[in-house]
Amino acid sequence: MNTEVGKVYLVGAGPGNPELMTLKALRILEKAEVILYDALLDSSFLEFFPSSSIVHYVGKRAGQHSATQEEIQDLIVRYSLQGKTVVRLKGGDPFVFGRGGEELLTLRKHKIPYEIIPGVSALSAGSSGAGFPLTHRGLSRQVLIMDGHTVLQEDTDWKWFAEFKGTIALFMGTSSIVQISKNLIDNGASSLVPVALVENASLKNQKTTITSLGRIIEEGLSKQSSGPGIIYIGPVVHLIGENPELDFQGFASQGEGV
Repeated sequence: MNTEVGKVYLVGAGPGNPELMTLKALRILEKAEVILYDALLDSSFLEFFPSSSIVHYVGKRAGQHSATQEEIQDLIVRYSLQGKTVVRLKGGDPFVFGRGGEELLTLRKHKIPYEIIPGVSALSAGSSGAGFPLTHRGLSRQVLIMDGHTVLQEDTDWKWFAEFKGTIALFMGTSSIVQISKNLIDNGASSLVPVALVENASLKNQKTTITSLGRIIEEGLSKQSSGPGIIYIGPVVHLIGENPELDFQGFASQGEGV
C-alpha cells in the first residue's frame, strides 16, 4: 500500500477555449492520476485527460450543483492521501471566484503538498474577445471585481461604487444587474454609463450585448445563452466600436458622465 501523500495541483483551465490553456497546465494534466473538473465550456478538454486517470465531474452552474464544495475538498484529500497525483481543474483562474482559496486552506490543513497553476481569467478574456480593454489611459486606471450573488446582500458603499473611476467587472450578476444599476444611478452614477454583457468568453459562440445603466433599468439585461456571462460597467466599453455581430440595446454612444 502506498503511504506517500500525493501532490495536488490547483489548475486554471482558462476561460473556456482549450487553446487558452497554458502549456504548464497541459503538461500537468497529462500526468494526472485523478482529475476533478469543473463545468468546462468546451467538451474537447476531455481529450486531454489521460485514459488511465480517475475522473470526477464536480462542476457548478446556477441551480445545478453536482457536488458541494465540502464534497469536492473531501475527494481531493482522500485521493491525495492514497498517494495519487490529483489535478483540480478549474475554469478561468483558480483564485478569481474559483473557490481555490478554500481548497488551498484544506490542503494546508492536511499538510498535503500542492502547486497552483494560474489560468487565463474570463475577466480579461471577455473584454479582449469583445474588443475593449479593462484599463485605458484617460478612461480607466483601475478595475473593480464584484460578485453579483452577494453584493446586494452586503453592506455595500454604493456611493463609493457610483463614483468609481475605472471599470467594474461583475461576475454572476445578470439576475441582480437591474438593482445594481438602480443603486449606482441613485448614488450619483450617470444613466448613460455604458455596460457590456459578454457571454461564453473566448468561444465561437461568444455574444456581446451593449447597453447602459439607464437602459438596464428600463429594459433589463438578459442572457441569450446558458453559458456564463460577465458584465462590464464603465467608459472603456465605448472603445468597442460598432460591430455588426454585437447586440446594441438602443445604446446612445454619446452623453455626459461617460
